[in-house]
Amino acid sequence: MDIPREVLDETQARYLRRGDARQSCRARLEEGGPLAADTPARAEARLTRLGVPLPEAQAVVEGQADAQAVAARLSEDARLGLERVLGANDLVGVAYLDLARAASRAVGRVVLRDARGRTVGYGTGWLCSSRLLLTNHHVLESAAAARSAAVQFGYEIGSNGALQAGTELALDPDTLFLTSAELDYALVAVRGDTSAYGWLPLLAAQGKVLVGEALSIVQHPGGEPKQIALRENRLVDLLPDFLHYETDTAPGSSGSPVFNDAWEVVALHHSGVPRRDAQGRVLRRDGQPVAPGDSDTLIDWVANEGVRVSRLVEDLRARPETSAPPTAALLAELLAGERPAPAEVAAAGGAVLDLGTLNLEGLTPAADGTLSLPATVRLRLGSTEAARPVSVPTAPPAAGSRPYLDPQDEVAAQAYYADLEPGLSPQARFVALSALLARTHTHPRGYDPKDEVYPWVDLWPDGRLRSLYSAREHAPEELVAADRAAEARRLTLAAREGLDAGALEEALPYNCEHVVPQSWFAKREPMRGDLHHLFSCEPDCNSFRGNTPYFDFPDYGEALRSDCGRREPGEFEPAHGKGAAARATLYFLLRYPGVVRQYGEAALGVLLAWHAAQPPGDWERHRNAAIYARQGNRNPLIDHPEWAAEIAFTEGLGR
Repeated sequence: MDIPREVLDETQARYLRRGDARQSCRARLEEGGPLAADTPARAEARLTRLGVPLPEAQAVVEGQADAQAVAARLSEDARLGLERVLGANDLVGVAYLDLARAASRAVGRVVLRDARGRTVGYGTGWLCSSRLLLTNHHVLESAAAARSAAVQFGYEIGSNGALQAGTELALDPDTLFLTSAELDYALVAVRGDTSAYGWLPLLAAQGKVLVGEALSIVQHPGGEPKQIALRENRLVDLLPDFLHYETDTAPGSSGSPVFNDAWEVVALHHSGVPRRDAQGRVLRRDGQPVAPGDSDTLIDWVANEGVRVSRLVEDLRARPETSAPPTAALLAELLAGERPAPAEVAAAGGAVLDLGTLNLEGLTPAADGTLSLPATVRLRLGSTEAARPVSVPTAPPAAGSRPYLDPQDEVAAQAYYADLEPGLSPQARFVALSALLARTHTHPRGYDPKDEVYPWVDLWPDGRLRSLYSAREHAPEELVAADRAAEARRLTLAAREGLDAGALEEALPYNCEHVVPQSWFAKREPMRGDLHHLFSCEPDCNSFRGNTPYFDFPDYGEALRSDCGRREPGEFEPAHGKGAAARATLYFLLRYPGVVRQYGEAALGVLLAWHAAQPPGDWERHRNAAIYARQGNRNPLIDHPEWAAEIAFTEGLGR
C-alpha cells in the first residue's frame, strides 16, 4: 500500500525536527550503549522486564553495579537479554525462532478491493485479539473500504519452496470499526474463526525496548508472500506518539507489527522518511527521482516510523466507544493485553484436534497387546463462514505440489551459463548469449496463451494473473474461458463468412500481449509463440498500445492517461510492468537479432533505465523457470540483471 504524500511529509517533518536530539542520543549510544542513551526510568523498566531484580536494575542504571557481573548471576534467558542490551552478545537462543514463527501466524495480508471486487492494493495487518485486526488508517480509511476488503492468513512460501494455501477472512466493520488519522491506525472486527493464528497483545507497559536495540518486522511488502526483516532495524528515537528506527536494508510495510527481541509488539509501522535531492524530490535507491506509479519498495528510505503501542492503547481507552456495548465487550479482551492460551494455538501450526473420550468397554487386546479401535473421526477445520482458500498453483497429481519457486532452478541457471566465457567484450557477450538462447530454444511453443501462458507461466505468487500494463487482477480460469469464447466466435464467423479465422484475431483478440508487436515480425514463428515476451493483458490495453514502440514521457505524471498508460502518436508508456516489458524486449533483441527495426539507441536507453528501476522479483523469476522448463531457454536479464551494462544490445537492432 503506497504511503500517502501527506503522511510522508508529516513523518519527515518530525524526523527533521528531532535532528539535534537524535544526534545527541547517538553520541550517548556510542559512548555507553542503550542504558546510557535512554532515560534512567526507562532503562530501569527495561532491565526489570528482562528479569533483572529491581534493586540490581537500579544499581546498574545508577552506575553502582557492574552490568556484566549482574548478568552473570541471571538465568540464561535473562542473561542473554541483558547482554544484547549491553551490546556484549548478539546471540539469541534457538527458541527465538519458535517465538518468531508463532508471532508471524497472527500477521496477514490485507487485500483491498473496489466495489466490483477487483484488487486495488495491499497492506499488512495483524490480530491484536481473537476478533480484532489492526492496520493503518491509510490502508483502511473507512468502514466502506473495510467492507470490500479481506485479510489472508498463511499467505507465505513454505520450507519446500511452494506457495502455501492460506485462508481469506472477510472483515466486519459493521460490528466494530475504529480509526484515527492522527495516529494512523484502523481497528476492525474479523469474520470467521481465527483460533489457528492466535493474536499479538497490545502491551501498554513501559520497558519493552530501549534506544539502540534491534527491532524486527513481519510484513507483506507490496502484497508479496509474508516476509520478515529480522533484527535489521535499530531504534534511534522515541517521540510521544511515534518511534523512529533506521535500517540499511529493510523498509517496513504499511500496517506491520514491529517487535522487540521478546517478540512483543512495540509499534505499528506506518511510514518512513525518504531520501530527497536538493530540489526536495523523493529519490529511489538508484538515485533517480521517484516517478508516478513507482512502488514504495523502490524508494531510498532513510528511516522508518511506527506508532507506539502504549499510545495506541491510551487512545483506545479514551475513546467514548470503549464503554458502549457491543464495542466494550470486544475491546475488553484487547485492552487486557493478554496472550492467547497455549491450547488455542498449537505449536505445529494452529490446528487442534479434540478427540473427546474413548469408550474401551467390550474391547479385548490382541495377543501382542495392541488394541484395534473402530472409530469415526470428524475434523473441525474452523468456521467456513466468510472463509475461502487462497488459490495456489498446483502440478499434476503424480508430481505432487509444484513449488512456485523451485530451489533447484538456481542450480539449473548456473549450469545454463556455465560455458559462457568470462571477460568478453560487450559485443562478444551479445553474440555468445544470442547463440546460447537460439541453441537452447529446443521446444518452440505455438501461440496458445490459454494453454501456455495463463495456467502456470504468468501466475503471480498468489495464484492470480495481473494485466501487464494496468495491473488488473484476474483468475486464470477467467482468461482461459474468455480466450476459448473468442476462439469459438472467430471459428463461427469464419465458417459463416468464408474467412480465415486467423484474420479475425484483431477484432476478437486474446487476453495476451506481445511486448514486441506481432506486426514487427509478421506473426512468424517461433517469435509469435515465444513465451518470454508473452504476458497476460486485457484486449483494451492491448488495443490501446497497438504496435506503438515504448517511450518514457518526461511529464507522464502530469498528463491525462488511461489505466493502461499514456499514448501519443508513435509513443507509448505503460502504467505498470515497465521493468518486465523492458527485459522481455531486450531478450527478444538477443534471441532474434536484426528483427526489430523500430528502436534506436535512445529507445535502448529507455529500456535499460526501466530494467534498472524495476528489478526482477519472484514473479519474473517464476516465469523464467517455467519457460525454461517449457521451451528450453532463459532470459539472462532475469537471471543476471547486472549483465545489462555489459551487453551491446545495439547489435540486435535491425538496420
